[in-house]
Amino acid sequence: MVESKLLIDLGNSRLKWVCARNGKIDKESAGSGDFESFSLLQSTVSGEGPGSVLVSSVAGSAGAQKVARFCETQWGVTADLLQSRAEQGGVRNGYQEPATLGVDRWLAIVGAVSRHGKPLVIWDLGTATTLDAVDDSGQHLGGLILPGPGTMLDSLTRDTKLMVPPVLEYAPPVPGLTTSEGIRGGVLAAQLGALNQFMRAVSERFQGEPSLIVTGGAAEQLLVSFDFDYIHDPWLVFRGMLVD
Repeated sequence: MVESKLLIDLGNSRLKWVCARNGKIDKESAGSGDFESFSLLQSTVSGEGPGSVLVSSVAGSAGAQKVARFCETQWGVTADLLQSRAEQGGVRNGYQEPATLGVDRWLAIVGAVSRHGKPLVIWDLGTATTLDAVDDSGQHLGGLILPGPGTMLDSLTRDTKLMVPPVLEYAPPVPGLTTSEGIRGGVLAAQLGALNQFMRAVSERFQGEPSLIVTGGAAEQLLVSFDFDYIHDPWLVFRGMLVD
C-alpha cells in the first residue's frame, strides 16, 4: 500500500508543495505559488487525496490555519503544523528555546543532515539569507540571518530610476564601472562575505571538512558565480519533514 503525504512549505513570499510516496519525494508533483493557485490546482486533481498533510509555515498562524482548513474541507485530513524541536534526526537544536528557531530553517538543517551527513554548513539564499552549521556530533552551532540577494537588490533600487538586471545576471563581485554593475557586485560580495565570515567563525568546531549545502530560491541564479565546492539541494525543507 502506497503511503502518500502532501508536504507544504508556507514561506514569506510563496507557498511550495510536493507529494511524498513511501517516504520518497515525487519531484514531478512539486509546485509553487500563492494560496489561490494551490487551492485551485488541488481542487481539480482527480483521484484519492493524500493520507496526511505536513505543513511548515513561517507566514503566521492565519496563513497556516487557512491551509489547514482547506485540507480538512478538501480531503478530510487534519494538517500537522510542524514546529522546531529540541532534537530530530540526530540533530540537536542549538537554540536555548528550540521552538523559536524558524521551522523552515530547522527542517532544512534536519533534511540536510539526513541526506548529506555531517559536518555541514547550510547556505539558504531566499528572501532572507540564512547560514547554519552542524558539527560532527550533530550539534547545531547556530547561524546568521541577513537580507537575501533579491531583498538587497530591491532595497538599493526601490524608488530609483536605476535599471539593474535581475539576480540571474550576476557576475563575480569585481569593481563595477557603472552604478548598476556596482550594485550587482556589491550584493553578491555581501552574500559571499557573510559565508566566508561564518565559515571562519565555525571552522574550529569541525573535526572534518564540512560540506557546503546551498538551497533557497535564489541559489540556482547565483550558482554560476561560485567557483568553490558545494552541493545544490532545493529539497531540504521537504526532506526534513520526512525525518522522524
